[in-house]
Amino acid sequence: MLLVLSSLLACPKETAVEAAAPVTPELPSYATTVLADMDPSADACSDFYQFACGGWMARTELPADKPSWTRSFSVIAESNRAFLKEKLEAAAADPSAGDENWAKLGAAYGACMDDEARNAAGVGALDAMHTQVMALKGTADLPALIGQMNLIGADPFYGNYIEGDYKDPTLTILHMGQGGLGLPDRDYYLKDDSAELLASYEATIASLLEQAGWADAETAPEMAKAVVAFETELAKVHVPRAELRDPTTTYHRIEREGLVEQVGVIDWEATFTAMGGPDITTINVERPEVLAATFKLVDETDAATLQAYLSWRLLSSMGSNLPPSMYGTLFDFYGKQVQGQAEPEASWKRCVRYTDGALGEALGQFFVAERFSGDSKPKAEEMIASIQDNFEERLPELDWMDEDTRGAAVEKKNTLVNQIGYPDTWKDYSELAVSQDHLANVLASHHFETAEAVARIGNPTDPKRWLMSPPTVNAYYHPLYNQMVFPAGILQPPFYDAEFPMAMNYGAIGMVMGHELTHGFDDQGRKFDPQGRMNEWWTPQASENFEGRADCVVEQFNGFSVGEDLSVNGELTLGENIADLGGLKVSFAAFQDYKAANELPAEPIPGITQDQLFFLAYAQAWCTKASPEYEKMQVLSDPHSPARYRIQGPLANLPEFHEAFGCEAGTPMHPENTCEVW
Repeated sequence: MLLVLSSLLACPKETAVEAAAPVTPELPSYATTVLADMDPSADACSDFYQFACGGWMARTELPADKPSWTRSFSVIAESNRAFLKEKLEAAAADPSAGDENWAKLGAAYGACMDDEARNAAGVGALDAMHTQVMALKGTADLPALIGQMNLIGADPFYGNYIEGDYKDPTLTILHMGQGGLGLPDRDYYLKDDSAELLASYEATIASLLEQAGWADAETAPEMAKAVVAFETELAKVHVPRAELRDPTTTYHRIEREGLVEQVGVIDWEATFTAMGGPDITTINVERPEVLAATFKLVDETDAATLQAYLSWRLLSSMGSNLPPSMYGTLFDFYGKQVQGQAEPEASWKRCVRYTDGALGEALGQFFVAERFSGDSKPKAEEMIASIQDNFEERLPELDWMDEDTRGAAVEKKNTLVNQIGYPDTWKDYSELAVSQDHLANVLASHHFETAEAVARIGNPTDPKRWLMSPPTVNAYYHPLYNQMVFPAGILQPPFYDAEFPMAMNYGAIGMVMGHELTHGFDDQGRKFDPQGRMNEWWTPQASENFEGRADCVVEQFNGFSVGEDLSVNGELTLGENIADLGGLKVSFAAFQDYKAANELPAEPIPGITQDQLFFLAYAQAWCTKASPEYEKMQVLSDPHSPARYRIQGPLANLPEFHEAFGCEAGTPMHPENTCEVW
């Protein structure tokens, strides 16, 4: 939660929502698709999103089981999930047909899919902890309970994660920061238009507490009212999300002694002992003043309210893993009202997602064997190398950067580590117990992961440890290890295909690679040196020049509107916007080198040049349909800009795009004032 970790999206073929593109026999299938997804009647220099995506938008319906649907990510994710379903169904049907991991995968998926058993079991797996919650009489009874809830991912009052130290990335420490809210962001509690949603939230809490058997018809509404009131007060002590982006302001190694001094109302030794880490001493607190204010609020809150809040945290943290008879109520609020999703996903999709989360590297081995074999990995490595080389080649063109800083940037690029496809060593799940009780399996999985993480505190970090499973359709840059990770799940069509013209591959997956590379030099990543230490390695003048250019990007994106009275938050999305802009530039430059070294047709698709196809491939990767509710949630809580502006914003700043489409200065896609960082 707190780690300055930058991924491509905070984000599926089985759902038939995209009408088939018209087939043109004389053209390759990729060309037919590109042309069908465009709207050639639109002016590319006025609205490139409509020009590139208009055809796709016109014939694509938002799936009823999705709050958003993207032409690339969603299609790949659904295809990957359908493949995983086949494997999991086979494992559930015949657990003896493979090794121990195969049997565990089948048991975990089978228990998840058994609705009758899940309904019969109810939330019995949570009853023991709930009994402790209801025995609570005040703050003095909280410490061990907090630690136990952290072990199963319920995380009351604050957020935490276990990772390297910002200034010594070789050491694993505990990081603590603001958290504990049931809604996506503090603004959901504090904005003037929140009353109706909060009333619905309150009704949802009451209903689920009653369904769990933890309250009756009389007490449930009172408990729910107390929960919402408490969370509203908690939201008031939180700082806006954009203020948490600067790692220099979220790093406070106050250690156990400082934590006790700041938040003495909690017996932290008891909390850490309950987490399985009695010797935890190395601690960073993101915002000490927020944590202190949080527990001042807790200490002033009556026992009945704390009981209600902790009961709700236990239930809500289980999400779609609640019994099916209860999940519908949860979905009606979070799915329909918060995200604008018409209906829940099919059970098998939720169960594939759960199993991938619980046993991701066991499941990922089967995915890699069939979907990422042959020369997939060396081809991806070759492409990344060309993009990194171009990043270095372009540095002398940046007149705002002095030679000393430029040399250090080259060093950081040269020490960058790439992990492609899957981990070098697979995770050992032999200590993870799997039973026929799905909710018990969920708790066991959380306990397994948290206990493993807690054991790392105070010990050397492992830069080869993956934070995503191989089938995941995403990628990330890790600043503490100066590392880019590209799971096998994203290295699939339409992001990459050997049959595509390289203009499409560079525009789609090439831009992803450039995006993650640029994260090492965005407003957050640039504060970590080549060894992954938070350290000022820029000259003062270079830093000042960078900040001025970053301010240009902030101001530009602040001007993008998303519905009525809602605009993109340029400060919150700054890192991703810089990465999009830099990723496009470096990937386009790498493609120019590829063009120069290879004889390519002038028009890989009739009427479309090589350079135009590059930009079309980039834009079409982001064609998206989304509900208004989802877009609101994204703007308030997601560091990524909405899809339309991930196309319009970066492209409007690129002279290479202006030249490719002949966009004259003063047109919407070629504004008079443009921004350039990298």
